This record gives sequence, C-alpha cells and structure tokens, in this order.
Amino acid sequence: MPHVIRAGRADLEAAWRSLPVGPWRWGGVVARLEGAFLGRDEHSLLLAAVVVEFGRPIHALVLVTVRQDETAIRLWPPHQIERTEAVKRIIVQIAAELCAFGAGEVRTTNLADLL
Repeated sequence: MPHVIRAGRADLEAAWRSLPVGPWRWGGVVARLEGAFLGRDEHSLLLAAVVVEFGRPIHALVLVTVRQDETAIRLWPPHQIERTEAVKRIIVQIAAELCAFGAGEVRTTNLADLL
C-alpha cells in the first residue's frame, strides 16, 4: 500500500481546520480535497480527495494517523481504488502539507520517487 511516514506528531485538529484543499496540478492531472473528517480521539483524520487523470475522476480516501512520535499517511484500507501515479501523488502532497502542522522528516515510504 502506498504510504509516507513522517517523524513527529502532526496537529490533526489544526490540519482539519486549515489544511490546503488545492487544487494541485501535475502535468495533465488535477487533484483537490473535498472533505476532512477528524476522529473523535483526534488521532486520525480521513481526507476525501478527487484526482482527475486522463479525464476520469478517481475518488480516494486518505487516512492520516498519529501515534507516539510519528504521522502516517496512507490510503484508507477498506476503500479499494486503483493506485495510479496520480493517486500516489495526492498522498505525497498531503504528506508535504502536513509539515506545516508539525510533521517532520520522512522516516519511511514506498513513494520515494515522488517525494
């Protein structure tokens, strides 16, 4: 599963309130966030994103979780979608935006070529 794990605990409540929603463009791809849902315990944030690639929309759910001293960004496991290059890019974009909310350097990822 595509993922980025960053050092540090991002402030998910602050991200829920003011995370940039895009639009972001990469070549012929356009992406944006359509919604954000903060977990009651404030340890998880579910982001609804739409990525338009080759003229077709792909609706992705990106899960951001914090635990101890790290922030993880990945696709929401129960939601099965095609893991295109553009879907992977929205994960990387969200991971980059979370730096403004306390997430630190990348600890581990399988998306290094997109960082």
